[in-house]
Amino acid sequence: MKKVLSVLGLLGLSFFLLPSLSVAQHGHGAGMKEETMKMDTREVLVEGMKITFMVMPNEDHRKMLRDMKMKEDIEPGTTHNITVALKDGKTEKEITDAKVNMKVIDPKGKDQIKALKYEETMKSYDAYFTLSEKGKYQIIVLVKAGDQKSTAGIYYEIK
Repeated sequence: MKKVLSVLGLLGLSFFLLPSLSVAQHGHGAGMKEETMKMDTREVLVEGMKITFMVMPNEDHRKMLRDMKMKEDIEPGTTHNITVALKDGKTEKEITDAKVNMKVIDPKGKDQIKALKYEETMKSYDAYFTLSEKGKYQIIVLVKAGDQKSTAGIYYEIK
């Protein structure tokens, strides 16, 4: 846990230059599984904001996009789509005007950092990442909504 907190602290201070770092996790365990698609969904409540993380292998994400008749292309060389949905923790109102950056740290400590793009039709933010090794990945977001900055994270394991 100390390693996680120190990584989050360094992320907040050096990468995003946050004045304060707040991490809260509220995991909803096993995630959501449908017959044809695999999506791991976890919710985190931090500083009055509900952040829902959804991790999906690209092959399942491609099928979902086809089923929804969306024309998005999957980023070449990536393996997973990671989506974040933001809601006000009290009102449950969707937050659609935030700036969201994500850092994914692989089991060996190598990281990928991307700005997530907002998807109007899905009311969420997403990007494609490469999670090609087995092991535990750390997924961290920095959300800037208005003058509020929040940081949250989850772990995602590939077995």
